[in-house]
Amino acid sequence: MPSFASVNAEEEKKEESRAAYRAKSVVLIEAATGQVLYAQNPDERLAIASITKIMTLLLAAEEMKAGRLSFEDTVVASYHAFSMDGSVIWLNEGEKMSVYDICRSIVISSANDACVALAEHIAGSEEEFVKRMNKKAEELDMTDTNFVNCTGLDTENHFSTATDVAKMAAELRKYDYYDEFLLTRLTYVREGTGRETQLLNTNRLLGYEGITGLKTGTTDNAGYCFTATAKRGEMELVAVVLGAETDEGRFETAESLLDYGFNGFELFSPEFDPEELHDITVKDGVSKTISIEAEKGLQCLIPRGKSGKVTYLYNIKQQVSAPIEAGDSVGKIIVLLEDDTLFVAKVTAREQSEELSFFKSFELVLKGFFSC
Repeated sequence: MPSFASVNAEEEKKEESRAAYRAKSVVLIEAATGQVLYAQNPDERLAIASITKIMTLLLAAEEMKAGRLSFEDTVVASYHAFSMDGSVIWLNEGEKMSVYDICRSIVISSANDACVALAEHIAGSEEEFVKRMNKKAEELDMTDTNFVNCTGLDTENHFSTATDVAKMAAELRKYDYYDEFLLTRLTYVREGTGRETQLLNTNRLLGYEGITGLKTGTTDNAGYCFTATAKRGEMELVAVVLGAETDEGRFETAESLLDYGFNGFELFSPEFDPEELHDITVKDGVSKTISIEAEKGLQCLIPRGKSGKVTYLYNIKQQVSAPIEAGDSVGKIIVLLEDDTLFVAKVTAREQSEELSFFKSFELVLKGFFSC
């Protein structure tokens, strides 16, 4: 699939200015296709701070989808959870809290103690949960990631890359369990008690058009990190900023990346000419013709306003020999935007046609005779 990070001289100049972003690594992708729209040092292994919690939340979402976890379940905090520092909601050892409150404490306030409590509730221990995190990273082809804890607190050998973070963020956005929390600016847990605790969202792009999330992170080793997701129409973008020099800088960078994606690109799906997909003949087949179909569900991003310049090259057989099965290849369609190949779409048979052998011919004659 093409990457249109540089489509002309003007865009190249804009990208040169983007390279001045004071961040160690950035990447912009479209969530559904995984298409990279912009990248600057995207594969350097870096500390990612609380961006780590995206994976923690992803595993919890998978547990909820599987029916093994519910927002109504009760989590009991361990001493290990109680001992967490950094951003916390001050869980006491033995304190009980709903998964709903635990999850919104993680999403909104990045609470480390809530994160550990959830991990232990799901896997029995943080160590076992981290094993699941690394297994999921492998499944998502996050080849430059290794988790040591579920929180992102600085520790040796805990790292990821902007590319890998974008992959897990896109995967998390397939679930809607946290949508309410991701867009909540301020709320509380333990409301109406003497231990009421404020949850304040640190995402300063909550007012951005189409924003859907996602996660900030800050530690001494990681610097200022931010993963932002936003959706307009059917297009959802993921902007990852790792190692920004300032708090404000991470948000400015992410906003600039999102603007670049939404202003410069559009989601494109090919529309094939039905007249080119007419029935084709079958030589020596029981069925003399079969219908065909082109590959469905193809999408990519192209520079905005360029859809009228897309061309199609049809390379489809007009005759095939029996036997042929449904799904057999009968050709392809090449979809081009100027010199870039967007897709090579498969064209396949929609039904089968057996070979017309002597015995099959005799059988058909008999059926015709007795049907008279």
